[in-house]
Amino acid sequence: MSSSSSCNDELDMLSESFNPIKALYSKNVKLPSKNAQPLDNISRFELTPSGEVTIKSIRPLKKNEYDLEPVKRDLSNVAGSSQTTLVQQVRKPRRTVMHRMKEISHSDGPLSRIATLCHRKQRAKVYIRSAASVRGYCEGYIIAYDKHWNLVMDDVLEVWTRKNKYKSLPIGNAIKLEPEVEKPYTVLRTIPRHKICQRLVPRLMVRGEQIVLVAKCLC
Repeated sequence: MSSSSSCNDELDMLSESFNPIKALYSKNVKLPSKNAQPLDNISRFELTPSGEVTIKSIRPLKKNEYDLEPVKRDLSNVAGSSQTTLVQQVRKPRRTVMHRMKEISHSDGPLSRIATLCHRKQRAKVYIRSAASVRGYCEGYIIAYDKHWNLVMDDVLEVWTRKNKYKSLPIGNAIKLEPEVEKPYTVLRTIPRHKICQRLVPRLMVRGEQIVLVAKCLC
């Protein structure tokens, strides 16, 4: 009798000696509630003070007024799609720099002048700034640009101002540094403590934040 009572206690869900593993493989398990639904959420079950297990009612979800109902399409006339719906995803064309350049060319403003120089293939003179003053200018053909004034130029003649480099010795006067390597630029003329340099660049990209002025080259 004791063995049968202990076996019943292990299969009783309300008993302290309940064995869930044994209850899974046994056919003699008695459910505390006859209204219990299988495969339901355990949080819905509630134990009353009388010892009975009740099921909480589900609150109906409020329908959002902004929720749109799906559009039903009759595609019975389409071959091979009598019961299925055909969804076509519309993809926007990818906008590249060339597409944006065409949009800018039809607008008004400072960028339209750059677009004119680019499409007419006229040489432009772009003045570049340094931290505190105008560094120099670049002459060339503008082949690409964007709304941030970033320019790509071809056949560029760059002229800029460069400081003279000196080295102070512990004893004696300062001497001028003249490296033996060949310089990638030529010195046009010298001014006090500076020299004006020039070089040719096949292709150059100029950042918009360094540009002071863009003008048409008259020469």
